[in-house]
Amino acid sequence: MKTTSTMAGGSYGTKIADLYIVHNLAAVGGNSRHTYHVMPPVGWMNDPNGFHEAFGKYHLFYQFYPYAPSWASMHWGHYTTEDFVKWKLEPTALAPDGKDDCDGCYSGSSVVKDGKLYLVYTSVAAGKQTQSLAVSSDGVRFEKLGVIISGDQLPEGCLKTDFRDPKVFKRGRYYYLLAGGMSEAGEGMLLLYRSLNLIDWEFVNVLRKDGLTTRGIYECPDFFELGGTDVMLASPQGYRTDDWRYENEQSSVYMLGKLDEKKGVFEKDYEDEIDGGFDFYAPQTLKTKDGRIVMIAWMQMWHRLFPTAKHGWAGAMILPRELSVKDGKLYQSPVREIERYRWNPVRFENVTLGSRNELTKVNGTKIELCFSLDLGTAKRVGVKLYQSGEHDARIYYDREKDRVIFDRSRMGVEITHDAEEKDAAVRSVWVSTKDNRLDMRIFLDVSSCEVFLNGGERTMTGNVYSEGGGVSFFAEGGNAKLITLDKYDIVV
Repeated sequence: MKTTSTMAGGSYGTKIADLYIVHNLAAVGGNSRHTYHVMPPVGWMNDPNGFHEAFGKYHLFYQFYPYAPSWASMHWGHYTTEDFVKWKLEPTALAPDGKDDCDGCYSGSSVVKDGKLYLVYTSVAAGKQTQSLAVSSDGVRFEKLGVIISGDQLPEGCLKTDFRDPKVFKRGRYYYLLAGGMSEAGEGMLLLYRSLNLIDWEFVNVLRKDGLTTRGIYECPDFFELGGTDVMLASPQGYRTDDWRYENEQSSVYMLGKLDEKKGVFEKDYEDEIDGGFDFYAPQTLKTKDGRIVMIAWMQMWHRLFPTAKHGWAGAMILPRELSVKDGKLYQSPVREIERYRWNPVRFENVTLGSRNELTKVNGTKIELCFSLDLGTAKRVGVKLYQSGEHDARIYYDREKDRVIFDRSRMGVEITHDAEEKDAAVRSVWVSTKDNRLDMRIFLDVSSCEVFLNGGERTMTGNVYSEGGGVSFFAEGGNAKLITLDKYDIVV
């Protein structure tokens, strides 16, 4: 990822962070750095925050610890973009240097009011989590305004130590704030507040209480309206695995339905996992100038090995995705702006597949692959990526399991994982294979792989730490055919 920077202004804490970035930028390296995905300039990155349009550009803030490639006392890093592909590094927006946030400025959102950009974030001090506000007149330098919702405004039975990640949106006269909470009994909750001025807030209702189906809080909620449907996103800790769904230690879910904001009731029609891969968490959305809903998310997972940490950085974001609702489900597509960066197109048609098909000029680690498969009678049919000797990652359809499999067990780096997970090497999803056909669109960026199945019916995201750039297609236990294949280099 190529970035430019402008470091100026800010509080004492943000100035110290920016000086550290400048003096340590050259020391960050390794062979896993992305080219068109957002990464930290140095140190640690996790949840996207404050994803919003303001001052003629799109702003992405993120959980940031500049001083080491590990989670610690959180800052808010800041990038801006005009097309979701090229990003400009801005000065650090928030640092934990106030009495209410001395232990960290944690996740939240942003909103534009009266020509100013407001950041709403979780402030932590002495273990207590409160919601605070900061404001900017230029989108670069932010002034903290202090706590706006304290633990005293929680409903009875809620923990003051687990109350975080505010998402602010407006409906009618009111601003609404959706936050994650947890009951004294350990139930994950989603809480709704409202305000006329962003300063004075009143509690509306508990939108969701999970009845102990998780082992923790619902983190990083998000809310938007799409084509007449209200959509809530959340990232619950320890969601119960349901067959092939929710296999990560922490998951991300979407809920379709209707919000009655006056009563604080969400009538849910459908719920599902957002991404079936390894590395996807804490999604957040914005509405573009032309009316699209675009989502970004952290492209990592908690309680895992971070192989890039030895090179001075950890964490990245997915390629932003456009969202739509079709047939009562959420569909995802890569932002259309990425197509401006396609180079060196290669096309193949009607290729009969065997155990290994390598196609001329179809290789690389910064590429897009769009292809349709006739599954034929094959027991397994798919593609091998990042090939080098015995190492690769595989995306394929398994007929016996009737699943699409993402297998990174052969990539050459073992990812240690939480004891609650069965593994961090193989994930699967079910998709429809109407007419015995499967469509895939895959983006590789040095050490990442994002898979869009059947036009975004399902997605699978995972980091792959393999130095090879080989690509081959295969069919096992029967016949299959590559109907069409389009390959592009992505050059940013």
